[in-house]
Amino acid sequence: MEVLNLAQLNSEVLALKKQFATIQKFISEDLEFARRTEEAWQEIDEGKCTTLSEEDFRKEMEKW
Repeated sequence: MEVLNLAQLNSEVLALKKQFATIQKFISEDLEFARRTEEAWQEIDEGKCTTLSEEDFRKEMEKW
């Protein structure tokens, strides 16, 4: 087992904090994506979305 002095321990804790902050950001983004996806599926289930034929869809895409 490795023995760490106070400075090494502090360095390790800071590195872990940085890693945690990065992970926390990704988790927040994933949760937001999941929330928005769930809302979209609810709108689809409630019939609030419009449908297009394949031809109309292509015409709409060409406008973009």
